[in-house]
Amino acid sequence: MKQYLYIIIMCVTILLFASCGPQYDAEDLVENFMEQNMREEMKPSAIRFTDIDSTTFVNDSVIISLRHQARRAQRYRPDVKYAPDQPFKKLIVTRVTYRIEDQEYNDTYYLDMDLTRVIAYKEN
Repeated sequence: MKQYLYIIIMCVTILLFASCGPQYDAEDLVENFMEQNMREEMKPSAIRFTDIDSTTFVNDSVIISLRHQARRAQRYRPDVKYAPDQPFKKLIVTRVTYRIEDQEYNDTYYLDMDLTRVIAYKEN
């Protein structure tokens, strides 16, 4: 009986660690992007993320529009550098909530499926 309990505990542990990988990668990617691209005077704290999800509702024209809006962003530099574009059919999306001084902000990030680059973001 102890053997079965041990096997169940091991399986649950493996599944728990396996499911954390993509979420952690997405959070790390977004935090690095924020650090590199936020304006000098902006220092976010208390950063929280929603669970990652996928979307197929964002096409090339939406990405172009989001990037155009991003040039006028209040909290980010206007010269954000994105990785070279590649065709995509599906993106990963996550929202981040953070504080700057006493104000709370929310941004939405669109990431590639490999979780290696930020495709676009939107200040909410």
